[in-house]
Amino acid sequence: MTTKVVNALKYLGLVCLILFISSSCEKEMDNIGVNLIENGTFNANSESYEVLSNTINVEKVPSSGAGQYLLGTYSNNDFGKLKASFVSQLSLPATGDDYNYGENASIDSVLITIPYQVTKEENYADGKPKFSIDSVFGNSDVEFKVGIYELKTFLNTLDPQDPTKNNIYYSDKEFQKSDSPLFLGNFKVNENDTVSYISRYELDGVKYDTDTIKEADVTPTMKFPLNKELVKQLFVDTAGNADFADFESFSRYFRGLYIEASEVSSESAHLISLSVANSKMTIYYSKDEENVRTKHAFTFLFGNIKSNILERDYTNSNFEQNNSNNRLFVQGAAGSEASISLFNNNELDEIRTKNWLINDANLTLYIDQSASSDILPQQLFIYNMEENLQIKDMISEGLTMVGGDLKRDDDGNPEKYVFKITDYISDLVKSDNSADLINLGIRVYNPSDAPTAISDVTMRQFSWNPKGVVLYNHNTSNLEKRVQLNISYTELNN
Repeated sequence: MTTKVVNALKYLGLVCLILFISSSCEKEMDNIGVNLIENGTFNANSESYEVLSNTINVEKVPSSGAGQYLLGTYSNNDFGKLKASFVSQLSLPATGDDYNYGENASIDSVLITIPYQVTKEENYADGKPKFSIDSVFGNSDVEFKVGIYELKTFLNTLDPQDPTKNNIYYSDKEFQKSDSPLFLGNFKVNENDTVSYISRYELDGVKYDTDTIKEADVTPTMKFPLNKELVKQLFVDTAGNADFADFESFSRYFRGLYIEASEVSSESAHLISLSVANSKMTIYYSKDEENVRTKHAFTFLFGNIKSNILERDYTNSNFEQNNSNNRLFVQGAAGSEASISLFNNNELDEIRTKNWLINDANLTLYIDQSASSDILPQQLFIYNMEENLQIKDMISEGLTMVGGDLKRDDDGNPEKYVFKITDYISDLVKSDNSADLINLGIRVYNPSDAPTAISDVTMRQFSWNPKGVVLYNHNTSNLEKRVQLNISYTELNN
C-alpha cells in the first residue's frame, strides 16, 4: 500500500470521526432544548407599555461647517413657515500678486453660480444630457425672491471667547447686510440651466462678442447676475489697495455675501438643499492690450466659513395651536423633536424584579394620516436626548438594524416608524441605577446623525433636513395609535 493511499485512508477516517462527533453533539443539543422546554425552565412572552411623549421646540442648531445649506421659503398648515438664507465668505482669486484689471478695463458681467445637486439621466435620445434636481422640498413651480447683499458682519474663524476653538455660528444668528442689493429678483429651480452667455463690450459700451460658458461637468447651476456698478466700486476701483494683498485683509474689507430668500406670494414655494461646493462669483471683464480688446475673468470661490439662517414662524399653525394636545410634531432644520419617557408608574422597578431575558424591544410611533404629507421624512432617528449621546443599539447594531424607516400600510399610505432598541432595554432591565432611565429623542434623520465608529457616541446637532411629520402621542383617543413600547422576553423560572 502506497504512502498516498495510507494518508488518504487516515484523512477519510478523521472526517468520519468529526462527522460522528458533530452528529452526537447535535443530538445532545436537541435533547437539551427539548428537556428545557418540557421541564418549563423558560416561557416566551411579550408585553406592551404606553410611554409619555411630548414635542420639544428646537430653538437653534449649529449651521456653520454643515454639509448642506438650505435656500428658499416653505410653509404648510402644520409647521407654519420656514425661510432659509445663508452667508458665505469669498476667497481671493488664485492670481498671486497680480490682481489688477489693466488698461481701459470695463466689467462685462458679474455672475454668481451655485451648482444644484442633480441626478443625470443615463439615456437621452437627442444626445443632450438631462438632469433632475435633487433635494427640493415643496412646490418647485412657485417662485421665491432672492436678494444678494454685501455681508457687513465679520466672520471669525476662531471663537472670540476661546481662541483655541473654532467659532460656531447657529441658525438663529442675526447677520448685518448692506442696504443696496447686489441682486434682487424672483427665482425658481431650472434643471436646464447649464450654460451662461457673457456679452463682451468695448470701452464705449458697444458689444463686440458673446461667450458661451459651460462648466467642465456640464451640470445645471443657479445663476444670479450682480449689479456691475456696485461690483466695480467694491472690486475694480479698489483693486490696487492693500485690502487685496492677502485673504486676512480681504476678509475684513469684503466680509462676504448674504444670500437671502423671502416670499413672493402667500402660495408656498420651495426649499433647495445645496452643498455650495464649487460656488463662486466671477467677474468677466475686457481690457485693451496692444490696441486689441481682450477677454478676462477673475473668479472668487465661496470661502470656508458659511452659515445658514433659519427663520421659523409658527403663527396660526397646527404646531402652535395643538402642540400640547394629542400630537407630536417632528421637523428638521431647527424645527421640533419628540421627547419619549419610558416606564411610568414604577413599571421599570417591577420588571427588574422579574427574571426576564429581553429578546426584542420595539418603539412604535404612528403617523397622523390626516396631516400634511408632502414633506414626510423617509427616516427618523432616535438618541439619548438628556446627554446628547447615541443609544447603545446605534453603536452595537447600527442604523439599519435600529430602523426608524417610514412604514406604509397595505394601501400604501404612510403608517408608522418603528425603532428596535433591544440592547438599550436589556441593559436597562439588568441595571439597578435609576440614572440609566433617560429621555429618548426622536428627530428627523440627518446624514450627520449616524455614528461612524464605536467611539463616535456624541450626537452632532446639525439639522438641514426640513422634512416633517405629525405623529400621535400617548394621549390620543385612538388607543391603537398611541406611541408604545413592545417588549418580547423569555421568562426564566427559578
